[in-house]
Amino acid sequence: MMEQRQADGGQSMGLRERKRRATRDAIERAAIALVSERGYDNVTVAQICELSSVSQGTFFNYFRTKDAAIVGIGEYDLDADSVRTAFDRLMPCSMLHATLTLFLEVAGSFDWESDIAAQRIALVSETPSLMQLFLDNAFGFVSDFRTIVEAYFEANPSLRTCSDVLSSAEESYIVVSEALEAAKFALYRVADDPASGLPSADEVEAVIRRIVG
Repeated sequence: MMEQRQADGGQSMGLRERKRRATRDAIERAAIALVSERGYDNVTVAQICELSSVSQGTFFNYFRTKDAAIVGIGEYDLDADSVRTAFDRLMPCSMLHATLTLFLEVAGSFDWESDIAAQRIALVSETPSLMQLFLDNAFGFVSDFRTIVEAYFEANPSLRTCSDVLSSAEESYIVVSEALEAAKFALYRVADDPASGLPSADEVEAVIRRIVG
């Protein structure tokens, strides 16, 4: 995807983007600071707005909910063609492996380096309920992803392993659900110990095989 070039060589777009980033950062810092100080249940959107000096209208331009500001997960607009191209790139392999690989690529694209990320990771690591919120919100695109996997199965029936007992919709549901839980495990590990780095799909699958035999 390409950005439209501005008449001034892109400087105006750069300034607007920097202002947007500064506003988003201010909201996230305020949300994390307030939850750290008062606890999740005692923080409201109004309080976050007051501390970050933005209106509630501005807040909702950046985040749909208080939860999103706290855990910092954005919204994803899945492009079905891009996902199919990614699957083609990963083949030959199982659909579970391909799906898990793409989920881990999403997790790897998260901000793990900034000071805001460090504050957030410290917060969710110390608060089990926030860790679960972080994990659940990280893969909010799963429902749409199942539809794409189902369509990929129908276009590539040789990839199916249970076509005699499951419909393509049922098989895609199981594949995506298993990949999701595996990806959450990987995300939990790196959030709990960022220095360890995000494990690969092969590493995660090796752990699963040791568990299930």
